[in-house]
Amino acid sequence: MNKSFLISLFIVFSFSSLFAQKSLNSYKYILIPKQFEFQKSPDQYQLNSLTKFLFERAGFTVLYTDDAFPEDLATNRCLALKALVNNHSGMLSTKMNVALSDCYNNIVFSTKEGVTKEKDYKKAYQEAIRSAFVDIENLKYVYDDTLAADEKISEKKAEIEKLTDKEVLPVVEVKKVPEVPKVKEISPMKVAKQIEKKEENEVKTEPVKSFVLPVVNSIEGKYFVDKWGECNISAKDGYYAFVGGDEKFEFAAIYKTSIPNLFIIKWAAFKQPRLLELDLQGNLKVEDENGDKIYKRVQ
Repeated sequence: MNKSFLISLFIVFSFSSLFAQKSLNSYKYILIPKQFEFQKSPDQYQLNSLTKFLFERAGFTVLYTDDAFPEDLATNRCLALKALVNNHSGMLSTKMNVALSDCYNNIVFSTKEGVTKEKDYKKAYQEAIRSAFVDIENLKYVYDDTLAADEKISEKKAEIEKLTDKEVLPVVEVKKVPEVPKVKEISPMKVAKQIEKKEENEVKTEPVKSFVLPVVNSIEGKYFVDKWGECNISAKDGYYAFVGGDEKFEFAAIYKTSIPNLFIIKWAAFKQPRLLELDLQGNLKVEDENGDKIYKRVQ
């Protein structure tokens, strides 16, 4: 292959990467729906939670589309990009990529397709997303409010230029509104009697009693874990320690995410971290290659 052609291709790729990084650095937030178009239910296969986690790990501030927005985002939706996961899977392989669109629905960045031949749907989707996210992690995103300010000034300038190009609207004649006839005055005594009569006719209703099921909102406690038997989770400096066995061996470390009941667990025996969910009864549901495992809380 021609050497000059390779050099030209490298320069074009470098400028494209710099442009994408500069463009993304001017956005402060990433918005993620709780259900993508191809999913049958919210957070199916925990794909939305995983996408949110991967964006946060890449340095972005991430919100779900139905979360309460911060004040600056509520007044200016163009501070955020919306994350779209596109599913191009076939019968023999799973193919997915991540795209980011701005407030005008323009695609400002798109990753390459993550491809896997894994047969299990959950594993295949998550593996393909992790593969596609390599492009986003390589951008080394850092929010730069000066870029956002420059873009905002440019947008305002364009709006002013559009206004100056518009024709002057014709003057509309305002017709006089006819006077409203005066309402007949009612004596205070008559009003008081009407209110008293209405109160007598009203039926008093007893307040409806509501019952709320207890919710376990702390991951700290004792759990029964397969060969380790009764184990304990306790808070440490920046994480939770999962300890078990007679030697009190710390066989896993658990880290918080932005979702209160969703965590990341890093087993001492495995390099790949997994998702961990705390259910309402206080039990742990851990992602596993052979299906989710449930570790019950010891009462």
